[in-house]
Amino acid sequence: MMSAKLQESAATGAQKPTTTRPAEQATTSSIEPSQALKNMAASGKSPYVQSQKDSAIKWQLWGSESIERAKKENKLIFLHIGFSASHYCYLTIQESFSNRNVVDLLNKHFIPIIVDQEERPDLDSIYINYVQSLNSAAGHPLNVFLTPELEPVFGGTYFPSPGSHQIDQETGEEIADFLMVLRKAESAWAEQEAQVRADGKQSVEDVRKMTSEGTMGQTRDAQPTPSSSGDLDIDQLEEAYSHIVKTFDRTHGGFLHLPATAPSNFFSGSIPLDQMREAYDLIRSTAKFLTPAKLSFLLRATQYSQIVIDIIGDELSSECSNFALKTLIHMANGAIHDQVSTGFHRCSTTWDWSLPTFEKMLSDNALALGIYLDAWLLQGAKANDQFAKVVLELADHLTTAPVLLGGGGFASSEAADSSNKQGDSVLRHGAYYLWTRKEFDTVIGDEQQSTVAAAYWNVKEHGNVEKDQDPNDEYLNQNVLRVIKTPAELSSQFKISESEAMQRVESAKAKLNSHRTRERPRPALDTKVITAFNGMAIAVLSRTYAALKAAGGSRRESDYLSAAIGAAQFIKKEMWDPNTKTLYRMFFDGGRSSTKGFSGDYAFLIEGLLELYEATADESWLEWADQLQGAQIANFYDSTDAEPDRNNARCGAFYRAAKDEPYSLLRIKDVMDTSQPSDNAVSAANLFRLGALLDREAYTRLAQETVDAFEAEILQYPYLFPGMMTCVVASKLGVKRLVSIGDQGESVKKYHLSPRGGLSTLLFFKPESKLTSRDSKYLAQLSKQQPGVYSIEAGGQVQSS
Repeated sequence: MMSAKLQESAATGAQKPTTTRPAEQATTSSIEPSQALKNMAASGKSPYVQSQKDSAIKWQLWGSESIERAKKENKLIFLHIGFSASHYCYLTIQESFSNRNVVDLLNKHFIPIIVDQEERPDLDSIYINYVQSLNSAAGHPLNVFLTPELEPVFGGTYFPSPGSHQIDQETGEEIADFLMVLRKAESAWAEQEAQVRADGKQSVEDVRKMTSEGTMGQTRDAQPTPSSSGDLDIDQLEEAYSHIVKTFDRTHGGFLHLPATAPSNFFSGSIPLDQMREAYDLIRSTAKFLTPAKLSFLLRATQYSQIVIDIIGDELSSECSNFALKTLIHMANGAIHDQVSTGFHRCSTTWDWSLPTFEKMLSDNALALGIYLDAWLLQGAKANDQFAKVVLELADHLTTAPVLLGGGGFASSEAADSSNKQGDSVLRHGAYYLWTRKEFDTVIGDEQQSTVAAAYWNVKEHGNVEKDQDPNDEYLNQNVLRVIKTPAELSSQFKISESEAMQRVESAKAKLNSHRTRERPRPALDTKVITAFNGMAIAVLSRTYAALKAAGGSRRESDYLSAAIGAAQFIKKEMWDPNTKTLYRMFFDGGRSSTKGFSGDYAFLIEGLLELYEATADESWLEWADQLQGAQIANFYDSTDAEPDRNNARCGAFYRAAKDEPYSLLRIKDVMDTSQPSDNAVSAANLFRLGALLDREAYTRLAQETVDAFEAEILQYPYLFPGMMTCVVASKLGVKRLVSIGDQGESVKKYHLSPRGGLSTLLFFKPESKLTSRDSKYLAQLSKQQPGVYSIEAGGQVQSS
């Protein structure tokens, strides 16, 4: 069969795909080929797609025209999903998509379709799960072969360029290059179409099973099952924390991820030394991401109510919180953090944070600001705290050019690749961030400063990238800056005071940044505005403004609020249709894409508006959040009251895509946190908070249903769902509800400075408000209170806070 044959030749170690859906009969079309293919990339609405407008490959856009053409001509679809900032997407374009043989094969035997991952995360989630089933790992670019019915039959990520000879480090076998993969796919379709189609149908069914979270629970009229017995409780937090503790990298911070080939008993230490060494080497080379949902979960461990902490245990909760703080220090000191200027790169390819992928993503940096803000608040929000500097730096990163766009909104990303100098057309991975020792010394121009700064950032004469991390000599003689010495160690080494040592470092940093800005071409900016990512930025900038103001102010906190408000206004004007109650996903080049928003766009924007409301007391943001919440429910919620059909499991929670999304194989519910919090974790939290703010029981009920939809999965693997675990607490203990009546004083400041634990809300009470339910249990009580801040207890009683 096709998948097996391709896997065998590709030598990737992938297993036979196990995935798909009821199949149409395999047919050979007798329809005459339609008009010759033309490259349609110029018609795309994203920079990544438009970048291929001059490609010799006749790229098509995802939609009825290209898919129907595949059916008429009975050709496999070659689906390429990527994004602008990715180094390996750039490599694939340069190495493979410019190869004449590749071009000819794609144009003659396939329907080549290009998709921007950031525009269509719904498609990406379906096909990345398929590739994950083949290789136990997946990423971008995502290259997948589909039948004309969109069923996946083979796929992978980055394939080596034609003619290259790369060896798989795990198997020792040669990896098939891109041209070989294309030829195998073409011949398999030509010679074994029926079998290929059968494989595709099986693939869909297996992916359906892989992505069935939240679709196997109890429906309203179903009989009780073991998975819907109501066993989900706060006890799962202790189990989740205990398991996560086992994955702590206590040397470098972050989490140890065992590769699929590592021995299952690795952590026990009771395995042969050679196997231990092999697994250890694999772990060392496994990428580390920021994991904001997991770090946020750890930081909350000591901040839940005493009932929860008693269940977790004081020792375990303190261990988790302290480890998260240490991890954040390691990340801030690592090469994943731009040591010369601002912002974090996407991930580290090494376990000690020494070598990053160099793209900078809006989503990563917004989420990073959130966890550093949480850490700063947890440490007491002191002006000289070690996290305060990172908080201000990240807030500045988000609210200055190039990330903050002139018309409002935030750009999606900066690329990993750039040229070495002005006018150079050759792009190199990390060129903007790398330094030779000679250039480092020359730019600083002061031997004393240069010597101290080199010791601080590990700058070496022949570069600081280990050979085993640079098999292709990409970083020969280059240095990636990361902090390896403390001020005290510098003081001891150079016999100067700590303050003098850091003054020299700061002076060197300013010179390096000035030179880099002036002399080096900045990486390309992806200027499209993505609703979900902008929602993340709105939320964290609103929180940062409120916290800094409550702590006494900073030089720019008003700018942070202005940027958040500007982005919210931009989205409301350009990407929200109030008549149809429709939110759109993307805005680029003067217009919005026709792609409607997905569940995550609604979720992250609603969260942003809730934070903006609590920072400003402006009820218009809460009103819009309420409208968006209604639209999200109408378009994405798996209602337990719905009529049964193939688009609804009737189990509660939100599907990623709307039920009327055309040309979509599966409807998936996103609940597992990755580099971003899951859509359903954010959505459940929003519903709990809106239910508390508006005294809207219907919202609270849907929040509870959303949590319950994933009961079976959470009971089995609670540590995989850290974002949802806080919602589990809310489902059992409720939301902490505070109400301010004409009060912006110390109690409100205390709220904004409180470290995050369980879910909480702050309502600015206005008797004339149309948002608060007329049937509210506490409306009459609040109307009689004097100015101040009050808490609302579970029974609806109003008490002084």
